[in-house]
Amino acid sequence: MPGPRPVFVASLVLGAFALASACGGSDEDVTGDEGAGGEAAVGTGGASGAAGVAGKGGAGAAGAAGKGGGSAGTGAAGTSGASGTSGAAGNAGAGGASGQAGTGGVAGFPGTGGGGSGGAAGAAGKAGTGGAAGLGGGAGQAGQAAAGQAGAASCLPTQKASTDGGGQCASLSQAWTARGINVGYYAFKVTKEIAQYSGDYGGDPAAIFTAGGATKGVILQKVPVGAYVGLSSTGPNYTPEGQCFPSGSCGLDESACTNDSPPMRPSLGPAPGYVWGYAYQGGSHMQGWFPYDPASLQFAGFDAAHPCARGPAGVDYEVHAACGKPTACAGGNISCGQANRCNEGADDCGATSCGAMSGGPLTPSAWKRTVKAPTGVHACAKAVPHPSVKCFANGGDPDFFFVYPFGAYLYWAQNSTTKHWLHYGDQVQVYFHTRDAQGVLWDFVEVLQSGAPALTPKSDGAGAPGSCTSADPSTCTPCKNGGTCGWVQDVFLP
Repeated sequence: MPGPRPVFVASLVLGAFALASACGGSDEDVTGDEGAGGEAAVGTGGASGAAGVAGKGGAGAAGAAGKGGGSAGTGAAGTSGASGTSGAAGNAGAGGASGQAGTGGVAGFPGTGGGGSGGAAGAAGKAGTGGAAGLGGGAGQAGQAAAGQAGAASCLPTQKASTDGGGQCASLSQAWTARGINVGYYAFKVTKEIAQYSGDYGGDPAAIFTAGGATKGVILQKVPVGAYVGLSSTGPNYTPEGQCFPSGSCGLDESACTNDSPPMRPSLGPAPGYVWGYAYQGGSHMQGWFPYDPASLQFAGFDAAHPCARGPAGVDYEVHAACGKPTACAGGNISCGQANRCNEGADDCGATSCGAMSGGPLTPSAWKRTVKAPTGVHACAKAVPHPSVKCFANGGDPDFFFVYPFGAYLYWAQNSTTKHWLHYGDQVQVYFHTRDAQGVLWDFVEVLQSGAPALTPKSDGAGAPGSCTSADPSTCTPCKNGGTCGWVQDVFLP
């Protein structure tokens, strides 16, 4: 990543976004880069030796990198696997109870090192199947997770970005309307206390809502063991055949979804990778980044007793399938179509016939702004996630939006679902603005300078040449070469 590498505390701490509002797989081991966690040179430590010790079957077979670790490493992961006294991979002795845990590669979250979740713990049985090889090498940490993550918990949901959001203001890339953003959630149980971040963080690992080091991210909260987190699917999930609305119509009661199980949103940042989501049943519903760490998060989607992951506001849906199997949850789930109707976002681009007050493209080079804390906020009448959080209104609800002391949420679409944090001091340029039916002015922006470069990556601005103007938005390509784009309330861009 450009510039000096952010300092990360604990398991590489990163941090997030501000302003709260929310609306609206395959059987695949996500084998990532060997990454920062893979300095053990994949095949060298495989730590399969530990696997052999756990059950006489140690499994010289660990050598073959098995199904879970795969051949991601350069070393023949199996060289260290012959630590078992019996060498017979199939007879894992006492440790064989969980036998095939390694095949799911559970501990092989991107870049954790040790893709062989079945390896180190003899209890996973055939140390070879999980193989000590895998994503980053040494099975140390990964192996320890094996025993507890066998069986249904071995699902590792597919991660994939998408761009098929129906409806974009002025046809600007990523300037989606709410009907195109149909986020679902994957449920995970917290097995070890885990921190949630707004973005890159280099401060005191015990400090909450306080930036530290050279970056501006903060720790949002520490989520306790036994709580759940819902990890976000990709956002865009709607490809209409032509126009959603016939001419003059704004209220069709049609589904805006193409899939009840969109893939999980890809992780960002250094190993082990950070994933976007919220905590529930034991944590605040703030949205932000969690380290995708197998020692802390266990997939819960196949446990019918787990509470449904219905989004921060409880109005979204838990994905209906993962890793080729249907999910199940308690408390009542709904479909993507029930959560996202076709008439959502009718006024997102300033359609006055649908209740919006104004809207239109801007010349981004003339609309560069610095993200700042807004004035005119007030103490909230409702519960807040931290005493420093204030409120401002949306329509008739005076406490609709939270205002955080360090930054603001960036949204996939207006009044929809969050996707990143902006931090005060970040620089953006504005491509489009519109005042919605509730009177809130929204801006579609591209981040040019970021206080959290790994989790809110900046754009090079190449998509806004001199020809990109309010009169000719067709020449504009926001985030052309990557970076962060999205919607934020204009009150943060004075």
